[in-house]
Amino acid sequence: MLFVALLFISVDADQNLGKTTCPLCNMDVKADIKATILGDQYIYACEMAGHIDSLQNDPAANLGPPKKADITTDEIYKSATNIKCPVCGKGFDQLTHAVPWISKGSQKIYACSEEHAQLVFDNPTKFVAAQLSTDDFCDAGAAAEPTGSTMFNGFQLAIGGDASCLLLLFQPWVISSAVKYAFAFLGVVLLAMSLEGFGEFRECMKSRLYRDYGLVSSQTDYLPLSTPQVGSVSNNGNLDPFAHKVGRVPDTLPLSIVRRLPSWCKLVLAIMYMVHLTLGYFVMLVIMTFETLMFVAVILGIGLGFVMFKDTDADEISGSIDPCCST
Repeated sequence: MLFVALLFISVDADQNLGKTTCPLCNMDVKADIKATILGDQYIYACEMAGHIDSLQNDPAANLGPPKKADITTDEIYKSATNIKCPVCGKGFDQLTHAVPWISKGSQKIYACSEEHAQLVFDNPTKFVAAQLSTDDFCDAGAAAEPTGSTMFNGFQLAIGGDASCLLLLFQPWVISSAVKYAFAFLGVVLLAMSLEGFGEFRECMKSRLYRDYGLVSSQTDYLPLSTPQVGSVSNNGNLDPFAHKVGRVPDTLPLSIVRRLPSWCKLVLAIMYMVHLTLGYFVMLVIMTFETLMFVAVILGIGLGFVMFKDTDADEISGSIDPCCST
């Protein structure tokens, strides 16, 4: 009966608890006295008061330096094929180094490389007793840093324990909680509003620069001094409607006014154009994530921006509905 119970515990833990002892006192561990480690790993302790608390609250004092280790021959971990590197999430077959728990027993934290094992050793509180998503808002992976998807396979929500978290634009911006999601939604709405608002601001600034700093010059259409005189008589006595009278200048010359901007004004407009285009591409990248509510946030923001910034009383409304971020 004892053997069956021990076998059940070992299978349940995917770690041979029959050969696992407490790192502090070398006593047998209990399956329900443990602290989680990223990568589906655990540290087990005995029943003595304070031992599990010491291991999970002050792991730096209970870990030895990293070393190379062969997990396939480790009596405790060779059957724990579900464990992963706590730093990057690589699987069992790629675990080559370990950070041992000291000073007793043979428990370890396995990693895929010496570099990642050193990261665990240098900052163990980041990996021991850590939890990436406290409310199971989404699946943030098993690595130390939460991971997410930049593009889903068709429109879907990045919400729910089985759904991948959303990685929004930048690597650290993994939306792994409800609070982060709420701020992301609001941020996308403001981003889309700024796209509309900045477009109006750019047009206004362009008009002001032309008005205040435009260099005015005139351009006269070319006219020869010989101008046609209707009804002249040619040498053969016939009426020539295109006969020319030399030396006559027309009363008025066609004149056009040209305003040219100095170089620094062109530079200002070029920078504003690049900023506007950047905002447009950010909006496009948000849509390309195929996250349903982020798409709704973009449409909502553009609509609010139109209402707030567009002059709807103008004879002609500027802007474009080109889906590829036309500015």
